[in-house]
Amino acid sequence: MRVATYSDDDLEQHSLGVRRRADTERTAFEHDVDRILYSTQWRALAGKSQVVASGELGIYHTRLTHSMKVAQLGRRIAERMKRRYGGPDPALVEAASMAHDIGHPPFGHAGENALRDTMDELRTGQAVPDSFEGNAQTLRVLTYLAAHKYPGHRGLHLTRACLDAATKYPWERHGRDVDRDRFLKWGVYPADRAAFEWVRAGRTDDAVPVEEQIMDWADDVTYVCHDVEDFYRTGLIPLADIFPAPGQADAHSERETAVFLDYLAAKRTGFGLPFDRDATAAQLAEIGKTLVVPEPYRGRHDDAVAVNSRTADLISFLIADLRLEVADAPIRHGARLVIPEDRRQVCDLLKELLWCYVVDRPTMRTLRHGKQRIVAELLRWTFEAPELLPPDRTEELAEHGDRLRAAADHVASLTEGQAIALHRRLSGVALGSVSDNMLL
Repeated sequence: MRVATYSDDDLEQHSLGVRRRADTERTAFEHDVDRILYSTQWRALAGKSQVVASGELGIYHTRLTHSMKVAQLGRRIAERMKRRYGGPDPALVEAASMAHDIGHPPFGHAGENALRDTMDELRTGQAVPDSFEGNAQTLRVLTYLAAHKYPGHRGLHLTRACLDAATKYPWERHGRDVDRDRFLKWGVYPADRAAFEWVRAGRTDDAVPVEEQIMDWADDVTYVCHDVEDFYRTGLIPLADIFPAPGQADAHSERETAVFLDYLAAKRTGFGLPFDRDATAAQLAEIGKTLVVPEPYRGRHDDAVAVNSRTADLISFLIADLRLEVADAPIRHGARLVIPEDRRQVCDLLKELLWCYVVDRPTMRTLRHGKQRIVAELLRWTFEAPELLPPDRTEELAEHGDRLRAAADHVASLTEGQAIALHRRLSGVALGSVSDNMLL
């Protein structure tokens, strides 16, 4: 068995320049978990969207409850791998999973796109515009914006291994003409280059450690299982028609399946991708063997029990037969998480259910427009009038001198309730009171 070993460099804390050894109570990675848990940025995730706005009526997952479940599932997968392969460390995977969305702004991807588009517009003329990306913001929060207990030092002082595992896209933004994919997704801002170089410890490739790979799969599984569950409960995703019980398929369920297949066909061909309708229908039928849904959700106790049972079965299916392909020691940089192809296909199809019945529905488009307008206007207003920034962002602006980055850091830190209230105040729609604590 190749055991996952963590060097002194892995355990070193960012910005403090010390190597955090295990104490009598907590390991270095357990310290990472606790520091993330007690940060204000972690608490703020309770007020940020997973799919729908955090204030939406109904018991939907927020970015916080999503991150909690990613952390739980990531830790369980890591525990299995450790029993089989000697690593990785479950607490390290848990910490990275907790941190992976901590940089997300209000209103989820709608807010992220609004910040990116507005920053691109305001930075017109740069060859590779420094813009906004939720994953890059995560690194910035963990190493610069967040505060721990040590005066004179910025960030949460997490270990190098934790920051490395939480970095999903280990590169800066590329130009659109150079690499379109890396123009759209990246994990570090030029302003945080020094922190990123410290995290990578001399590595110049784009490889991610096995802890990040586990976190990424736990993120996907949690997203499709729990968000599909949310919208089945509220009647938006007709699972009983897509995955009927044996012998219960009828003309209505066939029509609903055809609607979903039509959506997929249009989407895939619109992106220039191949689409095999018969093969996709067969995949849906295969999923139906695990995800049998005899009827719509009606809110009864038995319905809730059945939903929880199906979700548990689906999670078990999606994490079954995972294995590590270990090429070298230590495991963290010498292993690859191998996910069976049929699991990936199931996960991809369930994501498309969310897009078909929730994300791309007309009412979501109008909501998304409003969310993006709030975020874009807040960014523009605080960029044009930096005196509107709160004290911590004002201090940071004096340090780095980038008004647009300071404004983006401020808007990204807001919960959705704060963003709505601040937008009303600054637009003059609802001024509020002099005693309102709007910025702190």
